[in-house]
Amino acid sequence: MSLLLAFLGFLGFIVGLVLIVIGLIKKKKMKGGLVLGISVVIFIVGFILTPIDGTESGKQAATHEKVETVTKPKEETPEEKAAREAKEAEEKALAEQKAKEEAEVRAKAEAERIAKLEALKINGSGDTATKKFKLEKGFVIVDATHQGSSNFAVKLLDANANMIKLVVNEIGNYTGKKIYAVPTGEYQYEVTASGPWTINMSQEIPAEVAPEGKVTGTGDSVVFMNISKGAKTVAFTHDGSRNFVVKANDSVLLANEIGTYSGSKVQKVEDTSIYYFDITADGNWSMTFE
Repeated sequence: MSLLLAFLGFLGFIVGLVLIVIGLIKKKKMKGGLVLGISVVIFIVGFILTPIDGTESGKQAATHEKVETVTKPKEETPEEKAAREAKEAEEKALAEQKAKEEAEVRAKAEAERIAKLEALKINGSGDTATKKFKLEKGFVIVDATHQGSSNFAVKLLDANANMIKLVVNEIGNYTGKKIYAVPTGEYQYEVTASGPWTINMSQEIPAEVAPEGKVTGTGDSVVFMNISKGAKTVAFTHDGSRNFVVKANDSVLLANEIGTYSGSKVQKVEDTSIYYFDITADGNWSMTFE
């Protein structure tokens, strides 16, 4: 279109000149000047609109070229493709090696954990001085059983044969859990029994951590509870006939009663944390923190 305007402008320019010449010869007014003026305007407009490359304006061409550059991906050379594939293969191999090493570390840690738990399993029959075992600083959960009709007592001794704690002291058959705190060291048990017994220990926080609230159980038990800081109302019930004792973190005595019991008290909790409770009972019990 712009080329046509330029051509018509140029043609009009010629026609205008001819009309002017004829008018001068014949001494008549031929409107050549008007035609010439219009033709010049049409020619200028057509020239301005004429694209640089014959198809579109310079600005449009630059924009089109820019779009083409952005949207059209650069084709890889064989060398570039080989380098990229080699880098990707190396990165994949490193990731697989890292995953393998992490799996090996986890497997080793789990094997060590299981081996440690196995080393803390003891069983026997009758009166026994057990093998020695090592404990790390912290709490120790004891899961014990006894099949017999007379006294079942478990005394914890240190490396110098000093009695550290009377862990269990019951008559007849027994199944229960106890927990206590110890420093790092070597220990052994002195067991008094009239039949077969087992002692399984652990120093791990169990998966079953109770939320703040109410928990229930029967007999000697260990409870881990997540408690927030602040003043708490602690309530207990017990329907047994013998000792009912509740101790927190082997240091704070919360309850020490005999027989059936129902009551509550206020207890200050210094920090939000997981606390463990050693419960001595011979019947059903409940404990509520709120």
